[in-house]
Amino acid sequence: MTSQSYYQQTMQPWPEIACFGRSIRIKKSNLNIFCFDSGSTGSHGIVMLHGLGDEADTWRHVFVPLSEKHHVVALDLPGFGRSDKPNKDYTPKFFMNTIIELIEQLEMKSVILMGNSLGGILSHALAVNYPERITGLILVDGALLQLKPLRDMNFALMRIPLLGEWFYTKLRKNPEAAFNSLRTVYHDLDGLPKSDREFLYTRVNKRVWSDEQKRAYFSTLRNLSSWVRDYQAHLPGQLAVLQTPTLIIRGESDNLFPEENARGILKVQPKAVFHTIKGAKHLPHQEQPSKFLSIVNRWLNELQ
Repeated sequence: MTSQSYYQQTMQPWPEIACFGRSIRIKKSNLNIFCFDSGSTGSHGIVMLHGLGDEADTWRHVFVPLSEKHHVVALDLPGFGRSDKPNKDYTPKFFMNTIIELIEQLEMKSVILMGNSLGGILSHALAVNYPERITGLILVDGALLQLKPLRDMNFALMRIPLLGEWFYTKLRKNPEAAFNSLRTVYHDLDGLPKSDREFLYTRVNKRVWSDEQKRAYFSTLRNLSSWVRDYQAHLPGQLAVLQTPTLIIRGESDNLFPEENARGILKVQPKAVFHTIKGAKHLPHQEQPSKFLSIVNRWLNELQ
C-alpha cells in the first residue's frame, strides 16, 4: 500500500474512546457530524470543540474522566475529521449554527462549552450571542478577545492564497515534515508517550492528504481572521455584561494565545478565572491531562 492510499483512508479514533463514536445527522443543515458521546444525561452537558485542523480526538485523555460525572460530547467540526465536508464557505457563523443545531438535536438543556484554539473562539462567541443557552465556558488557549494579534509566521503564510496551499500540499511528500509541523503547538512533542506520537504521526498525515479538509482549513482560516478583527471594537462592552462563568486555561509556553489576551478577559468579564499550566504549549489537555483535569474538575465542582 502506498503512503497516499494509506493516509487517504478514514481516520480511526483513539482506541480508548472509539466505542463512544457515532455519527449524527443534523436535520436543518443536512450534515453528518461525527462525535464521541458519553456520560449521564442528568448532569452538566459539556460540548468539546477542537481547534483549526484538529479533530475530536484532541480530547482523548480527558473525555472519559469527565464523562464519569457529566454528559460529554466531543465533535469533529464540519469540514474536519470524520464529519461531512461540504464544498462551501466555512464561516464562523456556519460553525456556530451547526453547534447550536447539534445541541438542540441532542436535547442538551444545560451546556458548558469547552473549546481549544478555534474552538475557544467559537465558544466565546456563542456565549456572547446565545447567553441563555450556554451555562459555562472553558476556554483552552483560545478566546474571542484578542488584544495582542497573532504573530505566528506559519499562520501568516497560510493566509496567503496559493502560497498557503503550496506549503500545505508540499507536506505530502515528506511525512516526517508533516509530523514536525506539530512542534508549533506542543511544548515537548518528543516527550509525549510513544502511543501519542504514533497516533499524531498518522493523524497529521491523514489531514495533509485530504483535499476536502484542506479546502475547509483554508476557508476557515481566511474567514476567521477578518471576523475576529471586526468583533474587537464592541467586544469589551459585550463581555462586561456577560454573566457566564468562564474558566480560561493557557499552556505556559503557548505563543498562539498570548497571556495578554487571557488577562484582558479577566479585566472586563465579571465571572472569569484564569489558570496557567506549566509544561504545555497550545494543547495542555494533551500534554498535561492530569493538571488540566484537576483545574477543570475543581471549577466544575464550584458550579454545582
